[in-house]
Amino acid sequence: MELSDFDTLLSRRPFGDSAYLHEQMHAAFKRRLGSVETSTPAARRLLTTLQQADPQTEYRVLGDPMVRRAILQIVIQEVVGARRQLPPELCAQVLDAAEQRVRSGAATGPLQGGTDATQWLGDPSRTPWVWAPGQRDDIFGRAFSRLVEWQFDAGLCAATDADVAALRTAVRLLDEVLPLTSRSALSHVHLIGITSGTGAWKGKASTSQFTVTGAIFLNRRLLTNPWWVAEHLLHEALHQKLYDFRHAHSMLARDLEAVPERSPSEVPTVVSLWNAPGRDDSNQWNTHRAVAAFHVYVHLALFCSLSEQLVPRLGVDYGPLDAPRPMTSSRTAFERARYLGESLRDRCWEELGVGGRYLVGWLSSLLDAMDPAPAPAGASLHLLLDRYLKEARKLRTAAPSAELTSTVQRLTAAEADAFRGVLAVVGAQDQVDGAAAAPVAGSVCDHIAAFEERRRHIAETLLRLAPNGYSLDPLCGGGAGSADEMVREMVEASSRELAMAVAPAPSTAS
Repeated sequence: MELSDFDTLLSRRPFGDSAYLHEQMHAAFKRRLGSVETSTPAARRLLTTLQQADPQTEYRVLGDPMVRRAILQIVIQEVVGARRQLPPELCAQVLDAAEQRVRSGAATGPLQGGTDATQWLGDPSRTPWVWAPGQRDDIFGRAFSRLVEWQFDAGLCAATDADVAALRTAVRLLDEVLPLTSRSALSHVHLIGITSGTGAWKGKASTSQFTVTGAIFLNRRLLTNPWWVAEHLLHEALHQKLYDFRHAHSMLARDLEAVPERSPSEVPTVVSLWNAPGRDDSNQWNTHRAVAAFHVYVHLALFCSLSEQLVPRLGVDYGPLDAPRPMTSSRTAFERARYLGESLRDRCWEELGVGGRYLVGWLSSLLDAMDPAPAPAGASLHLLLDRYLKEARKLRTAAPSAELTSTVQRLTAAEADAFRGVLAVVGAQDQVDGAAAAPVAGSVCDHIAAFEERRRHIAETLLRLAPNGYSLDPLCGGGAGSADEMVREMVEASSRELAMAVAPAPSTAS
């Protein structure tokens, strides 16, 4: 089977077929409207009007981020009595205004309105449009701005012509590399917001949330390399596709039945080893987030593999893969997907509902068929060293401080000692770099540059020594302990110290 054939497989029913997923999601939201029609007359009126609407109108209205948020909040308050960020009277007004738009014959989504200035990324019947702050000075626009501010502590920017051009170029690129899968994913996105990349948005390359379904957000400062932009568009669109799946299927066990409250220590998590934990262990993902990342990385493995094959031809129009900001390598996507799939089975299987288990099984089978050289089961060395190098690179943008200088100096010596210990266990003492812990004179920047170079030497040496590229343990003699575990202890200890020395930027890393 050719790699390009998987574009078709990833678009098939039930998990990849968007027509089916939209149908099921629409039915779920109609049931929700029906469940609150007695207490909320606006819900009854909207439901009655939608039953007479054509499929395109239903698609845009029930995919509209504000309409869906209003429906969910009314249902949540009625079922569990929890007040959310938007008051119920405002949610009812949103539903009433949406019903009036449908009754008037408008086919566009309520949040979009009927303006001729709407900027679509492609075919208006299946691609998203770009949000323009101030475009809608009505109940929809005001409520959406309020929702974004509440969720992200910051507002959105007006998209420039350059921003829109970069997004449209990325959509064309997706259509050339992965047409069926990308069209399917983008059909689950109705709105794209452009962020400033500063303040509360700093550190967020792209983001989306289950609480603001139908909308994705991209950092305008990073809309430079078409391959990178295409990857992140696909990444966030795939999240939206999964959210639509979850709204109508038993992805998690708790989606079907009440689950007793548990303490955080009782809830299974998956550690995304390639991400730093920060001060709050943010690299420990719950089951929903782990499934979302697994879903994305299986698709990215295909997209990045095909991109690497096609860049000799497509690079004429779209440039190189790695400049000015590199896209994810296919090998990285395969390895992260493999790790997440194994972790979901090992740690979170009981947390998954019937639909979730079938989804994970389907994605795992496709991953097995696509991956020409899978990492061994349980391998983690390569993922930890990925974080190890990424942490050092991020220090280039850290604010200089005496504490940071002291931490870098201390970690340089500690990691040199740990490195020597690992080499001794695997019988490779001759690999020690005599300059690995030599003192560095100069500025904070000098210390950071030297620290990054030393980490690169350590990581490259360890990966080169690993017989299969994934584990050092085969080199350990009997009773010598686990070299992989020694590396993990070194990386985790350093991550904790760096987190205390550098205030972490908000992140939605996957």
